[in-house]
Parts: sequence; structure tokens; C-alpha cells
Amino acid sequence: MRTLIIQAIVHTPADMGSMKDVLRQKGIEKLGKKAWEENQKKIEKFWDEVEEAIDKLDLDYGKVRIYQDGMPVDGELALKIVNETAEKGSKNYQIIKKMIEKGATIEMTEDPKILLEEYNYVKKLQESYKKRKEAMKEYENKKDSLLKKRDKFIAERVDKTLKESETGFLFIGAHHNVKPLIQKDIQIKNLG
Repeated sequence: MRTLIIQAIVHTPADMGSMKDVLRQKGIEKLGKKAWEENQKKIEKFWDEVEEAIDKLDLDYGKVRIYQDGMPVDGELALKIVNETAEKGSKNYQIIKKMIEKGATIEMTEDPKILLEEYNYVKKLQESYKKRKEAMKEYENKKDSLLKKRDKFIAERVDKTLKESETGFLFIGAHHNVKPLIQKDIQIKNLG
């Protein structure tokens, strides 16, 4: 039997790469500095609980495959991304790194072309106010179809790479809806 454990994730600034400073600033503008900092503490606690729940599982890590939201590569390049993002403070990636060190395999999870298309829309949102309004309209028109394409690709990657008697971990953003697209012979569980 193939098993897929799905864990919804909450992104931290460390997960956002080159966009982290802009997103941090926007968060502070929207919530205020104190509320933003309190929110960051809640996110840190969330990740501590995820790590604790994974640690309690009796896993044969040699039979664990990790699927990470936004991971467009596998192999050595994926390991480099995991290590660098973990070093920058991403609790999500620190957990993944720990799982890999125990024997788990990180898999390419997303189509790089679709991610790049979405990234380009989001990057346009950083431009001047007038251009940002136009970019927001354009992104609003495309974001649902991009998300559906991403979800379909993720489900296909899980089906293609998750072997019999293996356990997959899908760390995925809350707006995704991959679950209905997963093959019926894969048992789905939630971590929490």
C-alpha cells in the first residue's frame, strides 16, 4: 500500500527567498509590527508541533519520499535548496533536512515552467502602484488556473514516484487542493 501524509504549511519569510523582505514589510504594514511579530511566534509554534508529530511517527525513512510545495527539482539541486533554505531559518526546510538525514528522499514536486509563470505575475505586483493594479488584475485572472495546473502536476508526481509500501509526505500550502487528484490506491492521511 502507498501512503501519503499531507501537511498544510504556513510559509515564513525564510521560505520566500528573494521576496522575503517585501513580504515582511507588507505584513508589518498590514498588521502592525507587534501583531506581525506575534503572528511569527504562532507560526514558529505551529512548526514545532509539526516536527514533534513527525518525530512520533514510526517511519522507515528509507521508504519516505518528501514532496515540498514549490520544489521544482530533485537530486543534488533539491538537496542544495533544502540545505540553503534551512540555513536561512526556514523551519519547514529544517524539518525536511532532518528527514533527509534519516534517509528520506526529496522529490521534484512542481513543474518549473508553471512556477516561473506564477513567480513572474507575483514579481510584477512589486512594481509601481499603477502597474501593480494592472498586474493584480492580470494575476487574479490567472491564479486559479495556475493553482489547478500546479495541483494536477503535484498529484501526477506523487503517483509517478511513490512506490508500493512507501510513505510520502506532502508539505503543501493551504490554498492547494491536491487531495481529490491523488490516485485512489494511495491512502491519504493528515499529520495532525
